[in-house]
Amino acid sequence: MNKTAFLGDTIVAIITPQGSGAIGVIRLSGPDAIDIAAHYVRTRPSLKRIADRTATFARVEDNGHLLDEALVTVFHSPGSYTGEDVVELSCHGNPFLLQQVVALFLRHARAAGPGEFTQRAFLNDRMDLTRAEAVGDLLAARTRHMLDAAAEQLEGRLLHRIVGLLDRLTQRRIQLELEIDFVEQDTPALDHAVLASQLRSLADDLAGLSATGEEGMILRDGLRVVLVGPPNVGKSSIFNAFLQTERAIVTPEPGTTRDWLEEAVALDGYLVRLFDTAGLRRPADAAERAGIERSRQIVEQAHSVLLVSDGEEVTPPEYVAPERVIRVLNKTDSLPPETVAEFGDKGWVPCSAVAPGGLDALKHRLLADIVVDDDELRSGLLTNARQVAAVHKACVALDKALRSFDEGLGYEFTAFDLKEASHALEEVTGHVTTDDILRQIFTNYCIGK
Repeated sequence: MNKTAFLGDTIVAIITPQGSGAIGVIRLSGPDAIDIAAHYVRTRPSLKRIADRTATFARVEDNGHLLDEALVTVFHSPGSYTGEDVVELSCHGNPFLLQQVVALFLRHARAAGPGEFTQRAFLNDRMDLTRAEAVGDLLAARTRHMLDAAAEQLEGRLLHRIVGLLDRLTQRRIQLELEIDFVEQDTPALDHAVLASQLRSLADDLAGLSATGEEGMILRDGLRVVLVGPPNVGKSSIFNAFLQTERAIVTPEPGTTRDWLEEAVALDGYLVRLFDTAGLRRPADAAERAGIERSRQIVEQAHSVLLVSDGEEVTPPEYVAPERVIRVLNKTDSLPPETVAEFGDKGWVPCSAVAPGGLDALKHRLLADIVVDDDELRSGLLTNARQVAAVHKACVALDKALRSFDEGLGYEFTAFDLKEASHALEEVTGHVTTDDILRQIFTNYCIGK
């Protein structure tokens, strides 16, 4: 990766949200940030002499013409967010005014791209890639547990876990390489059984880290829950009851929902993405046929499928894995008690979209699939597809190392596979990465972060 392609110039952006407010903050970062700001920002003492990290009253002027009175703070390299010289100017929060001030700085700097300040923090070793990604997760967090997961990653929990595994991999590689290099010298023999046990322990711990990926991604992106079942069993009513609003149209006529609807809701601090789908039946026309086909695509991508009935036995679609199906008996407020009891004995979850507390049992059942305890959260979770893919590669490489070691193929093969596992883990932290990966990560950030 060529760092000079990303560093060397000075960038500027408004780092507060768009719209009017009490203040708006402009950030300059780069080797010339202080010199550029000094052209237009008047302070006593001069901008180049004010104390580091101290807010100072300033006048923003263009050729002696006052644009604004503001507060300015200077952060000297390397102790800034980006690791470069940084100037932050807190102006009055008029969007037009802020654009006028930025235009002054753009005479000597360039506009920052999405996520470029955080990207520079990574490139200047102010944070590893897991912590840089945590910044994006903090910005996007929509529930308490999403926020907690992002904060733990920002604090370095995942980094610490990865570094521990890398240290152990390195120790095992050193043992093997010493054995290869000094096989003819009088050195202590390698204890084959001990090393085999150490490799298996590593494989188990790496598999444990890989297993956190599903939970971490659910925390970050939400549990995908799809409502399916025949027409008029109350799928849309349950959907609306979760949202506490009339999002889906509900009528006595079958086939009212012809396409799928999606909304997000927080359950006990966890994000749940609900999908209401077209009823499962023989389509009456082309529009309903298209809706049912789209529903199938959504169902195939779901974490949980709520199969809804109002008292009649129904079976889930054949393309749904049984372990993902939660059977829901709706309209229990109007069904005979013996029917509710009969379905309950078969494992159906009682539900009423209209009765007070009618969704409690269903909410409890959904939360059982996503609750992450505090100890697990603090141990460090994988939270995105990039991390999951890299750790999976490490698991595959370590499995190959175990096989080559157990089969006596030669220490060279085992050492090579361990190096591949280390390389994959270093992709998680960003020690090994490419410009394309960085571009994919940081272009999803907002401008100014």
